[in-house]
Amino acid sequence: GHSVTPILARAWGCCLQFLRANFPPLDPNDVVAENDVNTIHWPAFGTHDEFDASAPVVALDWLGKRSLVYLTLTNEFTIIDTVIMTMQERLDFSGMKLVYAEFALSRRHKKSINGCSTFMNSIRSSDNRLLVLCQEEIKEITVLGMRRQIISLEEGGQWLEALALALDHYESTIKSQEDGCRQMDASSSKHVDSMLKLSPDPSLLTEDEIWMAELLVRYLILAIDNAPESTSIEFSFSNTKLPDRSRLNLAESHFEMLSGVCIEFCIVTRRLDLLFGPIFRCFYEARYINVFLDVMETYVLNDRLKYIAPEAMVLFVAHCKDMKDLSTVERCLLHMDCHLMDFDSILSLLRKNALYTGLFHVYANGGLDDFISPLEILFEAVFDCSANVTTAAEDVVDIDRRRRDGLPSSKFEQYGYKAILYLRYCFSGKTFPKGDAIVPDERIQTLRPELFDLLLREISNVPSQRHSMTAHPTEPQSRNKSFRGIRALSYPYLRALILIDAKAFLDSLAIVLDDADARFAETSTSQMLGLGSWDVEYEVKDIVSRDENEHDPQLLPDRQHLVNILSSIIMSDSLVDTCQFGSRKEMTLHSIKVKNCYLDFLAKYLKLGVITAPKYLMGEVFVRLCNKRAASEDNVLSLLHALPRSSYKLDEILYTVERVRMTRGALFLHKAGVTASTDREGMSDKCQHHFSRSIDCYLKDADENFRKGVFAYTRKECAGGNNASTLKNVVLRRLPELVGLDAVLAAQLVGEVFVEDIDRILSSLKGIDSGRVEYSFLHAIISGDLNKVDTVAAQELLANLTVNHHHLYLLFMAKFQPEIMYQYLSTNRNYRLNDALKLCQEHKITDASAYLLERMGDVSGALKLMLENLDSRMITLKNVLQHSSGSTTDHASRKSSSLAFDPKSGTHQNETAEKEITRIKQILSAVLDLCERNKNDHLTLDNERGPLLWFHVLDRLVNAKSLLRLTKNSTSAISTVLSDLLLMTMQRMISNVSLYELMHKITRDHARSDLGEFREMLVSMLKTYGSELDVCSSAVDVMFYDIRRMSYEKKRLKVRGSFVSECPPAAATHVISKNLILDVGPAGNCRVTSHYVRRNDLLLSTHRQTPTFNAVSMLQHRRGSERHQARTRDIHRNRRRGKTLNLMTASEHQFSSKSVWAHDTFGVRQVGVLSEAQHEGGLY
Repeated sequence: GHSVTPILARAWGCCLQFLRANFPPLDPNDVVAENDVNTIHWPAFGTHDEFDASAPVVALDWLGKRSLVYLTLTNEFTIIDTVIMTMQERLDFSGMKLVYAEFALSRRHKKSINGCSTFMNSIRSSDNRLLVLCQEEIKEITVLGMRRQIISLEEGGQWLEALALALDHYESTIKSQEDGCRQMDASSSKHVDSMLKLSPDPSLLTEDEIWMAELLVRYLILAIDNAPESTSIEFSFSNTKLPDRSRLNLAESHFEMLSGVCIEFCIVTRRLDLLFGPIFRCFYEARYINVFLDVMETYVLNDRLKYIAPEAMVLFVAHCKDMKDLSTVERCLLHMDCHLMDFDSILSLLRKNALYTGLFHVYANGGLDDFISPLEILFEAVFDCSANVTTAAEDVVDIDRRRRDGLPSSKFEQYGYKAILYLRYCFSGKTFPKGDAIVPDERIQTLRPELFDLLLREISNVPSQRHSMTAHPTEPQSRNKSFRGIRALSYPYLRALILIDAKAFLDSLAIVLDDADARFAETSTSQMLGLGSWDVEYEVKDIVSRDENEHDPQLLPDRQHLVNILSSIIMSDSLVDTCQFGSRKEMTLHSIKVKNCYLDFLAKYLKLGVITAPKYLMGEVFVRLCNKRAASEDNVLSLLHALPRSSYKLDEILYTVERVRMTRGALFLHKAGVTASTDREGMSDKCQHHFSRSIDCYLKDADENFRKGVFAYTRKECAGGNNASTLKNVVLRRLPELVGLDAVLAAQLVGEVFVEDIDRILSSLKGIDSGRVEYSFLHAIISGDLNKVDTVAAQELLANLTVNHHHLYLLFMAKFQPEIMYQYLSTNRNYRLNDALKLCQEHKITDASAYLLERMGDVSGALKLMLENLDSRMITLKNVLQHSSGSTTDHASRKSSSLAFDPKSGTHQNETAEKEITRIKQILSAVLDLCERNKNDHLTLDNERGPLLWFHVLDRLVNAKSLLRLTKNSTSAISTVLSDLLLMTMQRMISNVSLYELMHKITRDHARSDLGEFREMLVSMLKTYGSELDVCSSAVDVMFYDIRRMSYEKKRLKVRGSFVSECPPAAATHVISKNLILDVGPAGNCRVTSHYVRRNDLLLSTHRQTPTFNAVSMLQHRRGSERHQARTRDIHRNRRRGKTLNLMTASEHQFSSKSVWAHDTFGVRQVGVLSEAQHEGGLY
């Protein structure tokens, strides 16, 4: 029965509230009540649930033990099930004319509008029936039971409605029952079976459950007996993309609907025994079991059905096999609960039908926690496929010609890829194929060694019978067969996976090898590796022996041992000779691909330093890294840095690297060669070769900054050692190339290595590139560029240069850079004047020649030469500009006539004009420098001192228009250049020629003209001059203001007084007298030494005329005079005291006018260093 807690119901307005009896918790603070045995814990009613009706409630009553009825103001009669809180039925009582009572809410107002109606006396319940009092009759309302309702629907032929109502009844009553019979212990052995009713106990089934099962069986039998015949109906479609005619089998459609109803009903009622018992047999006998299985598949894939009985599973597998879709079985297994299955039958079924994905799922997730056995079974299938590859045409493996869609082309590949994928999942800590995390985490660490132990088996075994349920009595054992194919070879598991896909397999191994938490066993220190052609000695630090930790389930095998086995399989020709899955050519190509993948794998862990390899294999690794697609020099360098020098053959690797022009890798190897051959007898030639090739590698690099590293390297190698002199000869031969790279750094190298062999250096550079290399070297030293980089080297090289070297430098400068000759001659004196002048005149370097003439005393000749050169340059510029404008005009005419025109000629002419303008400005700048240097030291052209040199240059520029035959108002490009030159000259003249003389010159020479181009310059100069006058005037005002402020401050300090009785001279030891009021230290620190001033008979001194007494008397007299003056001057009565001249200090104001007794401590005060006493003002 059902234990229903008593409930009270009440309603007001639209709100209905349910109250349930319960025992309220005791107050923890009420200790007396808790310990008192006689205290009764009374129950109380608390709010259980509440909801709102659609209208105000006017009547409320119980109908039975769990149903509540209420009537609203809108005549809606509603029945509520208070256990599951659902509405059972709603009726309309608007036409029943119920009897109601009215009463007034207030005695004062008796109108009906203020009254209320109640129907509480019109509805009464008795014996599960409801009596309703109407105005003319009494109506009886009875609530039918659920079973009677279902029977009524069944008798009316409404089977689906009856089944639906039965399911509602099950979910609302049976499923939600709360009595003790339905409370079951989850840890009970029968818990799962009872929940799914796999083998139900009849005593646990209620009467309603048994009756509902009988109802479903009656419906199923009736539906099967009245099923339509297996006929088809044709439908035509005109406006759709389906075929024109389609057939619908009425019988299959009927049984499909029937299967869905039965499966849904059994799943909801949890009667799988009924589903796979009578119902399953009914469909089987009706020969529509395939329809039932198809519908069942949908429920399984949607996680509605977690279990399939063994008999049904056998038929389901057979059905999927007939449909050639066995993968459906595996998909269904992933959605089922493996703990509920019969392992013997399901494993045998899966293995027989080669459903290895399902096998993995059942072994790992079915409670067995076995990840190795299903993999062994899968490997046996792989080995069988490889052994039968020559006999079965459908299993022929074509490894190098895969299908374009990426699907495996044979069962050998299909099973092999499944094994690789399974390993990848397990190594990553995931279950296959769902991808859930393997729990607990410790299982991952123990699973990996188990998988590696299987892969590293040297001889294949028959799958271990870890569970008796895995063996099938009718299956032949592999050990009775003769070993063929891969199974007969060593390390068959590794060979099979390498043949399938070496890259995918090695990537799976890398998951474990890259795990930082993985622990690997190591071989003992300095152990010799011997496997096939391997023979290399290596050292391992902090090793862990596998033998010492053989009982550690988390210890993985030695990585070096794994690499040795893989190398013996892959790097040999065993893949070609022993495994023929195609022609020998195809197998050879596949073997090359496998080797390339393995060499990439090997290079990765060689960089990490966790493995080693023999020298021949190192050569193969470097060949792969240098020649593969998208080869990176950084990878080669990182591997070279990680490997010890003794692990590879230098010459072999160097040849490989240089073939692909990896200069930095070759540089590393050549440096290693230099280091290996240094200080060794008989290796001098080899050392020179590697050193020279190292320089080549630097010079051939694409990065300019890296190329400059050759200087640091050569400096380091030539610094010391027995082969230093030999390496210096190499540097001497390669010095021209180093100078061409960077002359300054090359000069620095020479200054540190060849400082005493400067003549030898210059002779080695002589004649190369017509002397440009030698000039670059000398220019780096003499120009000061080297001094910016290395001061010591620059000074040493300059000290070793002679006058002949400087003359050689001038010769090259005149040849290659004549434009900087003037700048060099004007800033240096390390040359012979006559030779330099002759050289400049031969190369027609005008500005430099004029400067040298000036130095020799011929200022007039220098100026004349410069001005003549300026005129010639102006004429040349005019011709260039005219030619350029003429070309532009011709271009326009040619464009209109559709003739071809080369735009490069116009660009070249513009560049030529720009160069000429720059050269003219340089010449004019040199002329102005000459005028500035000789404004006072030399005679002018007219043998008079003064600014005539400047005026001569100015006249030449003004008269340039007539020389160039330009009009006064010309606006051509040459006129613009002349204006710029004239402005440049005027700006230089302002600082050297007085404004008066400049204005007088211009106005006198151009008295009858409108000043032309001088107008703007004159206005600008006058404005500038006026601005300068304003600035100077303001500065003078500021200066006088500061002087006045300083004077006032100085006077204020001088008239400031302090209580100083004595200022003794500065001495080494400053002694403070006990009789002093104020002490002034040597640094001007002033502090009070006594708080009392004694007068008359209180003075310590016997003499009444002490300095202290005199000072106090003088102060009293001063205060009396001030008070007298303040009273007599009425005109200043309203002024503030601060406005009146007061010579009293702040310290004096601390004394009272009547008493000079104690005063406050003044403390230490900085008074500064006073100047000598002066009579400023007076004391009254």
